[in-house]
Amino acid sequence: MSLVHGTWERRPAVRWEDGFLSGNGHHGTLVFGEPNDERVVVTHHTLVRPNGSEHARPPELAAGLPDLQDRLLAGELDAAERFTDGRDLLWVQPFHPAFQIRLRGTTATGEAPGYHRSVDFATGVTRTRYEGWDSEVFVSRADDVIVQRVTATDLDISLDHRLPGAPDGLGVGQGAVLTPGGALLTLRGHYPGSDRAYTGVTLVQVTGGTATLTPPGVRITGAESVLLLTRVVRHTGELDVLEEARALRDLPLDHAALLDRHTPLHRTAYERVTLDLDADPAERALPGSELLEHPESPALMERLFAAGRYHLLSASGLFPPRLTGLWTGDWDTAWSGAFTNDANVNLQTASAASAALPEVTERSPP
Repeated sequence: MSLVHGTWERRPAVRWEDGFLSGNGHHGTLVFGEPNDERVVVTHHTLVRPNGSEHARPPELAAGLPDLQDRLLAGELDAAERFTDGRDLLWVQPFHPAFQIRLRGTTATGEAPGYHRSVDFATGVTRTRYEGWDSEVFVSRADDVIVQRVTATDLDISLDHRLPGAPDGLGVGQGAVLTPGGALLTLRGHYPGSDRAYTGVTLVQVTGGTATLTPPGVRITGAESVLLLTRVVRHTGELDVLEEARALRDLPLDHAALLDRHTPLHRTAYERVTLDLDADPAERALPGSELLEHPESPALMERLFAAGRYHLLSASGLFPPRLTGLWTGDWDTAWSGAFTNDANVNLQTASAASAALPEVTERSPP
């Protein structure tokens, strides 16, 4: 990882806002990097909680527009504040996370010598490593799948919906079955009072070890490495989970092959523009939290510029970025994590041209 095109920390994230991010404009991940209890929060741009506004239609106000114009021209400056069809205020559907992938070391000692957490902006790979553990996560642009490879001998893997703000009435169903070479984990969340739901599917592929069901998860023992492939689908009614599983199994079950398919698509866009201010190499090498203590440092400006382009690229494609980009770890995200059509969407996408990122304004297929 280049010292300009990435950032790193000596400690895990405590809040989801401090997690390292990856995304392809559809799926997103937030990596905490906690030793022996790794959490990867999974998001998808389409995940919003139904609250009634999904059935709302635009108000029919055209007939009253001439009168409104006359009142405004007559000096009634607050006339537009009452220009409605009389309905009650209805908030937008809140953006929310799907679940978190949890990986617990079964032989954990509580120590993490050599701890290092990083994100490589040029590839979109987040990494957590220390003695006895190495985990890499990226979201593939080629295959629209979350890819995680873990190098650890023994661990428990599960999908966990219990994130801050999750509604009490959320109907959750989970499944775990053994498959050739590993296991398949599923989690379905059914929104309270709605026919809408979302389902996450994670294929676990083990190299050099064995998988044992520990419902709703799986225990891996004696492994050389473990590969996880995850997708999320928002849907109405039932979803054919077996079809989703087959689609995952049709992908190359090889981390290097998946990364090779993804990297050119991401790197080509990311590397179009670079900001080089000839910063002090020692400051370029600092962790992000320490570099923030040098507000006048050219190295900080370089890293902020690089991070801004990386996150804009990673959050865009299916839709423009939300107020929180493509990521949230809380069902009660500020301002509902919405698309706010005042100045926000404009400001969030305005730099696409100057930053040479046409991918931000070109909608990619679902």
